[in-house]
Amino acid sequence: MANNNKKDQMRYIELGSFVVDYNDGDVLEFNGVNDLSPLYPLKPMTCLIASCQEGWQKITANGNSLKLSKGNVLICPPDTRIVCEDHSSDFECKVVCVHEHLIRSLLRTKAEMWHRAVYIDHLHIVEMDEATREDLTTYFTLIRSKLKRSNGTLPTDILLALLRAFLLELCHMMESTNTAYSVQRLSQGKILFNRFLSLVSNSSVKRLPITEYASRLAITPKYLTMLCLKYSNKTASEWVAQYTVEEIRYYLKSTDLSIKEITARMGFSNMSHFGSYVRKHLGVSPTEYRFSKKE
Repeated sequence: MANNNKKDQMRYIELGSFVVDYNDGDVLEFNGVNDLSPLYPLKPMTCLIASCQEGWQKITANGNSLKLSKGNVLICPPDTRIVCEDHSSDFECKVVCVHEHLIRSLLRTKAEMWHRAVYIDHLHIVEMDEATREDLTTYFTLIRSKLKRSNGTLPTDILLALLRAFLLELCHMMESTNTAYSVQRLSQGKILFNRFLSLVSNSSVKRLPITEYASRLAITPKYLTMLCLKYSNKTASEWVAQYTVEEIRYYLKSTDLSIKEITARMGFSNMSHFGSYVRKHLGVSPTEYRFSKKE
């Protein structure tokens, strides 16, 4: 599942002296965390999810004051500016950090909803009822138990299945509790950014020119990129590339389509062009990636 060697795997997060229960480069898991401060600043492309079990901690996220309390989940996307302030003496939470590409890959059809909640609505704190909190705690406990029994070498397909269920549960929580999804409460810029993500996500061929997406939104490419940078700190081209790469990962790893068929389905002019694109973004040829252990 990890795309980097062991020397590079720690680059996603500043750990200091913090004890990591599991780290494979794409997923980091911590248990019994009593202060979130050592986990910041997050490295690029990393999303942090913390489930508060006891107590509270005051946090400032991108200038907004928040309080993570028992029964809440904290979701911090990449590049979030976090300042951890005061916390209660009994504060404790469970934490998992997941590389952004893995979240998109696991959620697939739900990825648009995740992006809308995290990037547009800035839904950092999600409140849970008792039943939901118990469910999430069960996911954390099950993942830790499986990792412990396997001495940190849990089969990739099992770990991915558990993470997917965990992330889908979070998506369901956000859909159920976030009242900010009403379009009437969104600015015109947020609406356009949301529509752009929806266009990319639902396009059969995602690797279209930015001019094409801008045209469909009836805005200029420059304005589209400005909106993307404003709401996600990524350019329109970066979003298109990310969705395209995840589609490639899916076809190569989860289908029996030939390389030629994938090339046509992804909208590439020929297999040589497709091969060059895969090498640029995944580091190996399509065939090598298909038969590697990487996810």
